Amino acid sequence: MNQPQEPAEPHGPSTPSTLLVIPYFDGDRGLPDRPLTGVFYYCPSIVVSGTPSRFEFTPGQPMDVTVDVVNHGAGTSVAATSVVVWWAEPTTGFATLNWFGQEVVAVPSHGAYVARTRPITGTIPAGAPNHLCLLARATALSSSLPPDTTPDPINEPHWAQFNLMAHTVAPGETGFAFSWLAGNPGGTGARYELRVRPADADALGRLTEVLEARPSAMPDMALTIEEGDGPRLAIELDGGEQRRVHLRGDLTQGLEPGTFTAVEVAQFDVTDDPEGVPVGAIGLLLRPGSD
Repeated sequence: MNQPQEPAEPHGPSTPSTLLVIPYFDGDRGLPDRPLTGVFYYCPSIVVSGTPSRFEFTPGQPMDVTVDVVNHGAGTSVAATSVVVWWAEPTTGFATLNWFGQEVVAVPSHGAYVARTRPITGTIPAGAPNHLCLLARATALSSSLPPDTTPDPINEPHWAQFNLMAHTVAPGETGFAFSWLAGNPGGTGARYELRVRPADADALGRLTEVLEARPSAMPDMALTIEEGDGPRLAIELDGGEQRRVHLRGDLTQGLEPGTFTAVEVAQFDVTDDPEGVPVGAIGLLLRPGSD
């Protein structure tokens, strides 16, 4: 992970050679736009192809991933940049990473243009779930890695995630269930709060980029983490620990054919800040089943 000595103008007085960002949106400079807000579980710079859909994969079959990188540094050279992609089971904290692939891409300075890697081809082992998280990191080869390379796809601009899951709700049904791994990506114990909420209209609009369906906002849907804890749950995790967590939900109405709605599942570190620092998130896409 390339950590600039100081942010480039207008964020500081010095001019590092690289200021790499895997952008979540047009004009994303990494700083001061982090931590991200909004749809921080879906980075459109990570593009998947050769699969049933952009968020459903076929374990045991090869697929391609490309990653876009921009360099807002003020140097005069092109940065040779290593881009690594990992996969993981659905998680809100990347405590366990599985290697997918790596590419090197030349990224010009001053944000001249967004550079895209060549397709990174890999195969997720047979037996893995069809829905998985992808995590990417961009590192300038000319810069040494700092000792702390904890995955941080929300706060650190060299990291990004593609963390979308789909769930089918049977015709005439409104109830659904989902489970994921809450994880501690750090080396020491920490306190976390898990929070779930219905996706708002803005988030649903963004998600139509990957799901060709009409969004249906359901702000009053009932959401409960574990048994009877409501839409929030406090947990403690040792360094590197993972815990499976369960969500139950009930839509306010059935989903019509050609529509979808979504739930945002997020994990916040509340060890030193009761408001919480975001660690990771999942976008749960709810689709109607066929009769």
